[in-house]
Amino acid sequence: MRMTSRKKEILSYYEPDSLEWVIGEIGAPPFDVSGIAYLIHGMESFGKRHQLESTRRTLETMVAGGLLEKLTVYEQRQNTTQSSAGAPGVWCNVTRYGLPGKCRIYRHTGDTGGRPPIEGEAIRLDAPA
Repeated sequence: MRMTSRKKEILSYYEPDSLEWVIGEIGAPPFDVSGIAYLIHGMESFGKRHQLESTRRTLETMVAGGLLEKLTVYEQRQNTTQSSAGAPGVWCNVTRYGLPGKCRIYRHTGDTGGRPPIEGEAIRLDAPA
């Protein structure tokens, strides 16, 4: 895998020096595709599907190369087809990307509040080949 300038930029968002700013912009890691695309391209990424897809492909390449870890979570998102910002939104599976060994498992209770990680032991399972 080639280490491109885009991959270096994405990894820089996880560094402690820039993490405080990144958390203020898009929230705490692990990050989703739209958040990373926003950091790279700015507000214009919301209207351009090709920028989201390009960012997703880069993140998937980084996962395959072992630079990032992929996590799928069930969370509430804003429904862009609803007319009101106060609308309840929709629940969907969201893929998030974090540094290897830094993604935590959270108990799902239907509440997106800042819950602590589940207590206990965990082991890493490799995907079947």
